[in-house]
Amino acid sequence: MTIKQFAIALGLTLLSTFNALASDDLTIDAQEQDLNFKKNTMFFKGNVQINQGSMKIKADELYVITKDGAAEKLIAKGSPATFSQSSSEGDELEANATEVIYLVNERILELRGSAKYRQGGSVVDSANGNITFDLENKRVKAVGGTENNGRVTTTIKIKPKTNNEKDSGND
Repeated sequence: MTIKQFAIALGLTLLSTFNALASDDLTIDAQEQDLNFKKNTMFFKGNVQINQGSMKIKADELYVITKDGAAEKLIAKGSPATFSQSSSEGDELEANATEVIYLVNERILELRGSAKYRQGGSVVDSANGNITFDLENKRVKAVGGTENNGRVTTTIKIKPKTNNEKDSGND
């Protein structure tokens, strides 16, 4: 398998975990909320928990912009804010950043500031940069930040060969 094929397979595996549907309702739980109907905004503070299908975001505070009575953009902030989602295969994707931004209709999730995500033993660390997930088009883009010379570090867990694979002689 070439590096390009492996990278494509890794990206598709990571994106396959996002099985929350855009039509699933968002549930937000917090210690405080401030709804401003005139400005179409909502503010939640204190142990904020957001759920949509199997997607979960936890943060210290959440700012929601609405349009026509529906959530359009969520901006979660924390130390760190966390994102998690289970796949139908049982894998768990976990991510954290200073800010987690979710564009509901576009199905874009952006991790800003010290962004890192983990799945199945593989890790992507943006070194204080950003990671963007385009869930609709199945793309992940990571951009390095101010640390590590602006580089993104990816650690990929390699599945060891089983005894049957070793004995087959197909190297």
